[in-house]
Amino acid sequence: MDSIITTPTDNQRRDFTPIVEPGKKKSVLDEFNEKLAEEMQKANKKGLPFCDRAARDDFKDGYESQAKISAREHGFVKADDIKPVKLDWAKYSDLKNFDKLKEDEVFDEYQSKKLPGHDVTLKKVVYKFKGYSNIYTVMEDVPSAVRRAKDKLVEIPTSKKK
Repeated sequence: MDSIITTPTDNQRRDFTPIVEPGKKKSVLDEFNEKLAEEMQKANKKGLPFCDRAARDDFKDGYESQAKISAREHGFVKADDIKPVKLDWAKYSDLKNFDKLKEDEVFDEYQSKKLPGHDVTLKKVVYKFKGYSNIYTVMEDVPSAVRRAKDKLVEIPTSKKK
């Protein structure tokens, strides 16, 4: 067996619908969604919230405004008039654009069972993006929480009477 990918016969084509047609380019929306996922992952690794709703709205607004202008000028939307929307990705994870609603610690029962004698708690911060009702919760990563729990159990020196 040389290759898994084969060209379907005429009989197979009748009942077969390819998921991605060969040579088909990604749509602008597909490219945006890939970039959005990358930026969300970067913010998550840094422990920052990321407002994907605002990014999607800005993307949509950018294309709708270009389409309206093109339709006004030509009477129809001309494909050449539509340019890729450039977004400032940093603004969707900038803490200046968020309101901090709550800061708390959550008990992690599983990690506490794995480390007898340690109460492992995860830090949790709840944010709200300004101008939106969406709420974003950022949790501390488990290794940091375990390290913090181990540091809390520093042996307390006992005073000796002489």
